[in-house]
Amino acid sequence: MSYIKKIKRKISCEVRSELSRINFRCVIIGAVIILLCGVLSAIVAGPTTLYRELERPPLSPPAFLFPIVWTVLYILIGGATGAVTCSCERSVESEKYKGLLFFVIMMVFNFIWSPLFFGAGAFFAAFCAIIVMIILTFFIIIFFSRIYKVAAAVMVLYLAWLFFAAYLNLGIIILN
Repeated sequence: MSYIKKIKRKISCEVRSELSRINFRCVIIGAVIILLCGVLSAIVAGPTTLYRELERPPLSPPAFLFPIVWTVLYILIGGATGAVTCSCERSVESEKYKGLLFFVIMMVFNFIWSPLFFGAGAFFAAFCAIIVMIILTFFIIIFFSRIYKVAAAVMVLYLAWLFFAAYLNLGIIILN
């Protein structure tokens, strides 16, 4: 068996083992709660027609993609957080609470981003919120990885999107 196949097999076994320990009811509840937070933030922000009127940087996706991407991301990060929340391992309890604290703080900034950007047109303040979200997400990844590597991997996807969103936000600041 080649070295790559051995690594893939080991990762596959670790993922299956981790998934078998996760409480999927908590995953679903977490996903629903975080998705509702995202919906509430969008409602508070009001219409997003401003995005179409702005000069946008290269690689800017069409406006209709954002609700799709954010819905998927909210479900994923909510599910990851739900899994971590219900983790029963005493040996990582302090990491769990630290990760959850960082997650709650990050979600506050996530919640205010849309009202700042779309509602108030405060592009620089929204950019600062994304930078804070990026920093907090690094810590979340560290703490979540000590509990469930799958949850940390989901947060890495979210972090990648945050970097892209920061690029778009900064491009809008520069171009407008």
